[in-house]
Amino acid sequence: MNNVLIAGGTGLVGSKLVKKLKQKNYNIVFLSTRPEAKELKDRYYWHPDSGIFPDIDLSKFDVCINLCGAGIFDKNFTDERKRYLLESRVKPINLLLKNFKEQQVKLPMFISASASGYYDNICLNGINEASTHGTGFISELVQDWENAAASMKEVANLVSVVRIGIVMAENGGFLAPLKKSISAFAGAIPGDGKQVVSWIHVDDLCDAFIYIVENKLSGVFNGTAPNPETMENITKYVARQLHRPLWLPNIPVWALKIIFGSERHKLLLTSQNIAPYQLLYNGFKFRYNTASEAIAHLIP
Repeated sequence: MNNVLIAGGTGLVGSKLVKKLKQKNYNIVFLSTRPEAKELKDRYYWHPDSGIFPDIDLSKFDVCINLCGAGIFDKNFTDERKRYLLESRVKPINLLLKNFKEQQVKLPMFISASASGYYDNICLNGINEASTHGTGFISELVQDWENAAASMKEVANLVSVVRIGIVMAENGGFLAPLKKSISAFAGAIPGDGKQVVSWIHVDDLCDAFIYIVENKLSGVFNGTAPNPETMENITKYVARQLHRPLWLPNIPVWALKIIFGSERHKLLLTSQNIAPYQLLYNGFKFRYNTASEAIAHLIP
């Protein structure tokens, strides 16, 4: 599977995944909403909101990887924002499905990002891919996202979704605000700090996508490391790597609610003990099994 079509390949995960795929000599073609894509050899302009799709032969691709979706934590959950979060995930898949159908192409493999928000917001019992979905806006959003991905079975031989947990990376993502506040001696732990974070190193996540492609795996995969960690310990690991003290008191829930809103603040209090059962069962080996190892690598 050497020819890869990627939708949403410029974000935190996508940019790293593309780099790794190119190192393995995959041929990458991007679908991009940026107008300048029209001038670039390996990019095609599309606009899912407007139904715009490029004149491209879809039969040449061995796999399509979809990473589209606006950042969930970026803005307050207004009705308009909720609608946008859904449409930014569902419309790209629907447009891909429409065009594969119109060209009567049978795609060998389709992989879509999903999120660990599929599960209950608070669930300390062990969660695996067979666990039931949660309730509330985030869980319903992810369910709709996965339903859209499942519709690609009409045009793809293999369909997989990766329920991505909290991504740790060098730049951006979960660690960025932690590093910034702790470096400025303003680090504080949200809530009581006992909430369980199901995290993953960005390198392991990208390697997992490639592993799924190269081993022709289908189904649902939890994109999380084998050993979840508490928010308190993660914050302390970051402080230790930065050689900074944590002297401020924990941020109480009422303050988080004021700062982030009645719904969005719950994301900071999410406590999920998720296991990457299917990845491990299929032989995937994680390079970073513990949060302390991952943080030590990302903040040398």
